[in-house]
Formats: sequence, C-alpha cells, structure tokens
Amino acid sequence: MPELTGTPTRAQHGHEDSFFVLRDCRELFQRRLAEIARLSGISSPKVIEAFTSEIGTAHDELASSAQQDGFGQTAGLTASRITLVGNDDLDLEIRIADIANRLKSNDRIESWRVQLRYMALLQRPKMAAEDNPLGLEPICRGLWAICRESGNSLDQNLDLLVRLEEDLQARLPDVYTELNGLLESHRVEPAPVQVIHQGSSSGGGGSGGGGLGGGGSGGGGSGGGSGGAGGQHGSNALATLQQAMRQQFAAEDIFPAGFLSGNVNPAGSAGNSVFNASTLVMLNHLMERLHALEQQQVSGLSSLAPMESGGQPALRALRSKDIDVPLGKPAAIALDTLSLIFESIFAASDLPDAVKAAIGRLQIPLLKLAILDPSFFADTQHPARRLVNRMARAAIGLAQDTGRDHPVCVSLGKVADAVRSSLETGDGELSAHLEELDALIEERDQSIQANAQPYVQLVLEHEARAASRSVAQAWLIEAISHTAEPAIRRFLSEYWLRVMQSAHLDGGTTGTRWTDCDATSKELLWSVQPRQSAEERKQLLSLIPSLIRRINAGLDLLAIPAEERTPFLNACFDLQTAALRTRSGEPGAPAQPPAPEQIAPAALSSTSVMAEPSDQIIERNGIRVRYLGRPAETPSPWRSGVSTRTEGDWISFYLPDEELLCGRHCGQAASSGTVLLFNTDWGYAVAMAPSLLEQQVRDGRARIVSESALFDEAAERALGQIAPR
Repeated sequence: MPELTGTPTRAQHGHEDSFFVLRDCRELFQRRLAEIARLSGISSPKVIEAFTSEIGTAHDELASSAQQDGFGQTAGLTASRITLVGNDDLDLEIRIADIANRLKSNDRIESWRVQLRYMALLQRPKMAAEDNPLGLEPICRGLWAICRESGNSLDQNLDLLVRLEEDLQARLPDVYTELNGLLESHRVEPAPVQVIHQGSSSGGGGSGGGGLGGGGSGGGGSGGGSGGAGGQHGSNALATLQQAMRQQFAAEDIFPAGFLSGNVNPAGSAGNSVFNASTLVMLNHLMERLHALEQQQVSGLSSLAPMESGGQPALRALRSKDIDVPLGKPAAIALDTLSLIFESIFAASDLPDAVKAAIGRLQIPLLKLAILDPSFFADTQHPARRLVNRMARAAIGLAQDTGRDHPVCVSLGKVADAVRSSLETGDGELSAHLEELDALIEERDQSIQANAQPYVQLVLEHEARAASRSVAQAWLIEAISHTAEPAIRRFLSEYWLRVMQSAHLDGGTTGTRWTDCDATSKELLWSVQPRQSAEERKQLLSLIPSLIRRINAGLDLLAIPAEERTPFLNACFDLQTAALRTRSGEPGAPAQPPAPEQIAPAALSSTSVMAEPSDQIIERNGIRVRYLGRPAETPSPWRSGVSTRTEGDWISFYLPDEELLCGRHCGQAASSGTVLLFNTDWGYAVAMAPSLLEQQVRDGRARIVSESALFDEAAERALGQIAPR
C-alpha cells in the first residue's frame, strides 16, 4: 500500500536556525496548553508546571531523536509509561488513549499542517503523526503528569480529564493555527509529499493504466479457484456503482488516473509524483482515523455477543458520516460505495452471521485500499475482491445459524485477521491467502464428496431395483399373454416376477440368470399345453423333472417356504398330466390363451404394478435419502438453454414443502439422470429427478450458487438500489 513521505528541498532549508524555531514553537505550545489547563479548573502552580514540563520534555525528545520514524520511534516513548501499574493507572491509560483517539477524529484540529513544516525543519521526511513533537503524544504525556501531580482520587482525575478534553476539543484548532503561523513567520515551508508505490498485489490481474477508466491487464492468477467463478463477471458492477455515486455528487477522482500506480504525474515524467501536500496529509489523517475505528470494530466483530444472545448481529457498514467526511469528497464516495457493498453483504440471507463478521473485519482495510488503489474499482479480478468472493465460496451451504466455532468459520476468521495484517503492515500481497482459501474449499468439497458416497450407492441401488421392476413388469405382460390358466398366471405374477427382478439385478436382460429364468417360464407355459404327438409327450415327460427342479431353485432364492409353493406345484402337475392325456380340441383340454388385448390389467397382482411415489424416503443402516421423482420416468438430459450441472456444483433449490436448501452435486445416475445433492449439515441427502431440477432452474427457484461472486453480486444489488434516483 502506498505511504506518505516528505522530501526537504533546498528552498525549505532557507528558514532561520532550527534551534530558535524549535524553542519558540515549544514555548508557544506549552503556554497555550497551560492556558487550556487553567480554563479547565486547574489552579495549582505545581500541577501546571508538571504539565508544561512534561510537554516540553516530550517535544524535545521527539525533535532530537535520530531519524527512526514509525513504530520504533513511538514505541520508545510509549514504553516509558508501560510499567507494573495498578488498576487506577490502567483506567487512566484507557481514558487518555480514548481522548487521543477523539482528538484525532476532530477535523478542525489541523495538526498535520504543523507536522508538514516540522518534517522540513527537522529533515524527517517519514515523520508519522505520533512522532510529531507538536502532536498529540506530548499532550497525552502532559495529561499523565496532571494525574500524577494532582493528588486526586481516580474518580476526581477522570472527571478532570472530561473537562480537559472538552476544552482541548474546542481550543486546539486555534492553537495549531497559531503554531502554523509561527512556523510560517520563521519561513519554514511545508515539506512536499510523495506517494511511494510499494508494489501492486499479485495473484490477479494487474492494476493496468488509467485508474477507474482503464481495465487492468496484468498477470493471470488462479481466477476463480476451485469450484467457483470467483467473480469472473463480464461487467464491472462495482466500477459502475462508484461512477453512479460520483455522478450524484459531481465528485472527482481522489487522484489523477494512474497517479498511485506511477504511470503518470503532473510533470509528465516517469517515477513517483509530487502531489499537493495538504491533500495527501489530509489523506494520511483520514487513514489514521480509519485505523482507530478499525481497532474499535475488530473486537466487536470478533465477539459476536449480540448474535449469541439472540439479538441482532453487531454488523454495520461504515459510512462517510461516521467519520465526518464531507459528502461528495472523493474519500466519501469511495467509503459510501463500499458501504453499500457491505450493507448488501450483511443483508445476505444465505450467509451465516459468523461468516459475515469475518468478512466485516475487512471493511476498513478494503476502504483504505480502495482510496489508494484505483484498480480496486476498475479490475474485476482484483485480488482483494476475489478474496471476499472466495471467503463466501468457502462458507457456501452453511446453515444460517452456524456458530463462530464451526471449523469453517474459525478458518475464515484466521484468514481475515491475516489479510488485515498483510494490508496494514505488508505490501498488500494476497496470493498466499487466496491459495489458503482455495485449499480450504478443496478440502471441504472433497470431504463432502467422500461422505456422500453411501448415499450415492443407496440411490443407485434403489434405481436399479426400480429399473428391474419395470423390466420385469414388461416381461410379465408378455408372458401371461400366452396362457389363460389362472394358476399359471397367478404363479408368474406373484412369484416368478420376483425371480425375474432378481435376475435382472444380477446381470440385466443379457445375463445368464435372466436368460435361464426366462427359458424356464417359457418351458412352464409349453408344459401345460396339450401335446399332439407321441414325440411331444415323450419330450414333456423328460422335461418335467428338470423344470420342477429349476422352478424350485428360483423359489429357493426368494426363500419361499415349501407349504406356500406346494399348491402351485400340485396344480402344475395336474395341468401337465392333463396335457399328456388330452389332445388339443378334445374335451378337458387346457384352455387356450385369449388374445393379448383381452387381458385385463386387473388380472395382474396388485403388488406387481404398484406405482412408485414421487416423494419418498429411502433408508438403510441410518443412511437416509429423500427421493424426489419417479426413477422409471424417461431420462431427461439437461436441455439446451439451461447450464449443464456437473459434479461439484453447489445448487440451491426448494423441496416440495418449500424448504430452501443448498447442497453439493455429488453424483448423477447414468440411466435416469437423477442428481444427488448432499450437505453434511442436513443429516440426509436429496435425490432429485432432472426434470424437477430443470423446472426450478427455469422458474428461477434453483441456481448454481458456486458460480456466484458475493462481492460483485452485492455491487449489482447496491447499484439497483440507487439506479432509480
């Protein structure tokens, strides 16, 4: 992320001797703050002296320190107060820190102007606000001195700090205006400020040239990662949304196109660009305020206390008015644009509150990035935008009431914290975090796929049995068309049909068992027909023993008890005996079968043509599947005009009772096209006929949610909200 630095120029070194300038500024600073202390009710000369002395000491320490700007410098001064303290001192530490944060948030206190001139005076181009000898650090140390020397109780000191803060808020703006005038009178010019670009985030498309107006080209990256589009939309709703927000307020870009990427500069030369100092220092001031807000929000988002107690989640999008940024200013446009995005994310009904909280931790870091990196709005494949999409993809299918202790939510919280650290202290490199999210997605998807296999097998076996019933039914209709004997028809319908189903399951219609059992049924029908010649009667006599053995073998497979099969075997023996003794056409000959069209469906056993329910529960050993659709219906391939569903898609859909579910496509039956949808949080699986799923897709009730991109869809919804204005 870019940082602000200053470079003293030769012209700026034309001020008076720095010793006298520093002395005059320190004395004015001490004098005005002493006046504020007296106005707050402090009358003790001893306390006033301690206050001004501590301010002067802090000023001199900060001014005379070797150039060690940043954390190293500030840590030394702050650590001087970090000792073994009691509870009273801890309360005072918290209170004084709160005062400092609120003073930073006061736009009227323009300490940055004085800071710029001190950067030139001390030749400290990287001086941070906390290192400013005329900044808030000396004031805070002075407040500590008041508390130590006053001899008051804790409550009295806290009350005194309240009065001091009120007067500081009201009078510090004039103090800094006077200090700035004093430095100007000493001919100390503000240090010009540079924006140093520390390298763009990799892992996705580069920033390209041209800020908001130009799409970035740049490197490839992992795109959507595993299982999702990751935001690869043709249109850029975010850029359109920002443009719409700017048009409402007739706002300009915060920087010229390409400024922060170093592609252009006001002078037209290559390299870093010297920009208006006050603009950039104001930006630096804004960043400090955002940082303070971020520290306050992180703890609130992490605790999720309101959610756990059943109240509303502590999630709120930050708006420009929250930090008193005037409407229409470029920073306000960026802030309010992202605010609309996060409002939409926080309102998403299919995203658990714990996941929203993890994403919410990135709100302020992304705002800082959006202000400083024009490609954030222009590049649909910006790593930061893809990262939000991948976080949502990793949590896809989680129930709305999923708690923060869920493994996925724990992992996303850790990723969010690591990303915040990268954006704050590193170079904004997000590739490692994107890879971590892709690994999390892959691991979860593979786990769900593995856990779904028993459900897939149960559905395949269920449909195989249903297919065998259907084929066996067709065989039965053909078989009974060749006989009118009630005993034979009843035997085929009630017993041999089940034998044929089992044979079909074993190897289909081309298997050995099916062929043998079909031949046995045909020989049975032939054996009860009158035989015309002696040769046929001789053949029948030799056939009957083996035929009975094969019939018994088939019934043995069904475990039909002997007493149940005996009546049929006796009737069969009588019919075969009659067939041996009676010729066709003679009295007593077995009845000839009627024409097929004369066979009434009612003649079939009711158990053999039972309809398959369209919504049923199939279960085995604790594995439960809600089966929707008839397995024997004509297979319905995915039709043109409807996106092909593939294994690995996450699909949201409705059950017949209107319950909305989101599950992973874990398999599809080759013969019927039935799709098995599974989510470990359900405790069961759903098998849906393709025609039913297609109909929901066409009606807009089902969709492939793994192809969605949360950040981009939130931008589209936000754009829809402001478009009519």
